[in-house]
Amino acid sequence: MFDDFKTRSRRLLARKRQTAPVRALHRFAAFIDASYENDEWDMCANGETTLLGRLAPAGFATVFDVGAHVGDWSIAALRAWPDAHVHAFEVAPPTFARLTGGIGSAGLAAHVTLNGVGLSDATERRNICFFPEHPNLTCDLPRHTFPWTALSAEFVEGDQYVRDRQIDRIDFAKIDVEGAEYRVLRGLRDTIAAGRITCIQFEYGAFSIQTRVLLADYYQLLEPHYWIGKIYPTSVEFRDYAWTMESFRFSNFLCVSRARPELRLLAAGGTAPARKDRLSTIAERTC
Repeated sequence: MFDDFKTRSRRLLARKRQTAPVRALHRFAAFIDASYENDEWDMCANGETTLLGRLAPAGFATVFDVGAHVGDWSIAALRAWPDAHVHAFEVAPPTFARLTGGIGSAGLAAHVTLNGVGLSDATERRNICFFPEHPNLTCDLPRHTFPWTALSAEFVEGDQYVRDRQIDRIDFAKIDVEGAEYRVLRGLRDTIAAGRITCIQFEYGAFSIQTRVLLADYYQLLEPHYWIGKIYPTSVEFRDYAWTMESFRFSNFLCVSRARPELRLLAAGGTAPARKDRLSTIAERTC
């Protein structure tokens, strides 16, 4: 009976789609769907900051912030993980200057290695698209309608950086590079295959339409080594890949090493000693 009701309702709405009530209903449904799927960029609201607090008991020591912008995420990570050291990468020279100033003003210069380069799948110099009015949108290909200018920038292959710095393990790598996330991961493929990155956070979204890199490609690369889940405000929902997940909606995903099931539990909302107090403190100091 319920299936019959759904079929009749669907057909009725399709026939009436141009009427004002159905259009209004559709707009409201789209709003509900966007809210339900965490269509939110603010790290204080979308679960990114909360995740840092959840993982505080892990005692992370080495952290990568790829696409550091002005350092907000690096600062939040160090407030959650005060004993950690962050390797921050910002490819746009004007933004790198702001990053350097921000980290210095926060009194965290001793805890951050600042790199005015981008991580990628090759060590090379090439042009990037810099948006003077929106420097947070810096990308490797034109992906926005705002005025932009081409800047020459340096890139280093991730595995090469790890070798040159003699980094034994990366505890957490956050990657937010406006559509070039997969290139960063390919550049770290040897480090990933060796099981030397514990957690990875990457952004997936509409830029996959241009790059032709689907969420399926991320899963194919990472799932042999990690549990993968989408970040929500109060938890991470780990799930196997399904084609229906290809929504091209901007989202952050977390990968947790299959060798660390306790971290999957923490990220998903499991309990840890003093977790609530720790989360509250981090949120108050960060957001």
